Amino acid sequence: MLKEMRYAVYTPPGWTRAERLPLVLFLHGGGDDEDCFDRWGIGQTLDRAIAAGEAPRVVVCVPEGERGFWEDWHDGSHRYREWVLEDLVPHVRKRYGVEPGREHLHVMGISMGGHGTLRLALFEGHRFASAAAISAPVMDAEHLVAFTRNFWVRLFVPVERIWGPTDDVERVRQDDLFRRWTAQDDLSGLRLMLAVGEDDRDGIVTGSTRFHEHLAARGIEHGWLVYEGGHRWVDWRPIFPAVLRFLVDGDAADARSDAGG
Repeated sequence: MLKEMRYAVYTPPGWTRAERLPLVLFLHGGGDDEDCFDRWGIGQTLDRAIAAGEAPRVVVCVPEGERGFWEDWHDGSHRYREWVLEDLVPHVRKRYGVEPGREHLHVMGISMGGHGTLRLALFEGHRFASAAAISAPVMDAEHLVAFTRNFWVRLFVPVERIWGPTDDVERVRQDDLFRRWTAQDDLSGLRLMLAVGEDDRDGIVTGSTRFHEHLAARGIEHGWLVYEGGHRWVDWRPIFPAVLRFLVDGDAADARSDAGG
C-alpha cells in the first residue's frame, strides 16, 4: 500500500456482495472527512431516493483527503490522486464486488473535492465514465496564482508544497483547464457535469459560470445545474439523486446538458 487512507463506504438498502454495482468516488471539501455522509445525512437521503426510484443503486466510496486539494503534491510528499486510483479503488472494487471497468467508475466532489474531481478528470479522465464538480473553485492559471498568493490561503494551505512555485504563470498554464479542454475530444469520452448554487460564494459562481460558458462556446457537451441555495450541506444534499442519475445513467432531465448556450 502506498498509504493507509481512511475511507467510508455507502451501500444501498438490501445490498449484498452478490449485487454488482457501479462505484462512485466522492471527494469531500476542506474541513470535512470520510464521515461526512453520516454527519450530514447523505446516506438517508440516498436510501429514500433509491427506494422511490429517484436515484440509481450505487456503492459510494468516501476517502479521507485532509486539506490536500486531492492533488499529487509538487514536493512528492502527498499523492492523493495516486493513492485513490492505485490503492483505494482496487481495494474497494475487490472488497465490495463492484463492477469493473471504466464504464462503472464515476467521481464527484464538493468544493475542494470539486477541484479534485476536475483535476482527476483532467489527468486521469480515461479511467472514469463521468465526473461531477459541485461548488468547485474552477480556476484558470491566473486565478490559481492569485489564490495561492492570498494571505489567508497561505496561512492554512502549504501552497508551494502542493502546486510548486507559482511565480511562473506559463508553467501553471500547462495544467489550465481552460487551455486543455477546447474540443469535445479533449474529454476522452468522459461525461462531465458542473453544478453551482444560486447563492454560492462569488468566486465559485463566477469561475463555474465562466467555465460552463467556455465549454459551451466550444461545443463541449456537459451537464450544467444551478441549484437553490449556497455553499452548505443543507443545499448540496437535495441534489445528490440528480447528480447520481447524471453520472450513472446520463440522465440530464434535472441537469441540463449544454453544448452551445
